[in-house]
Amino acid sequence: MTADTTFKEFVEEKDLTFSLLDLGSPEYKSLVKTFNEVKLKLEAEEEALEYEKMRARLRLNGHSPTKSVQA
Repeated sequence: MTADTTFKEFVEEKDLTFSLLDLGSPEYKSLVKTFNEVKLKLEAEEEALEYEKMRARLRLNGHSPTKSVQA
């Protein structure tokens, strides 16, 4: 699963048929919960990676990554 994976794709990766899911069932609710947890984790990892890239660029350019940038 990637950050761009849709819920339908997520369900199908689990070898389930999206159109056969009962929207109110415990299985559906469990899938939604798992999907949302994984998405949040992936987004947090992506943000952390971008932050580290920004810090590295600032260090390479001779700026302190802990100082705020003045406009």
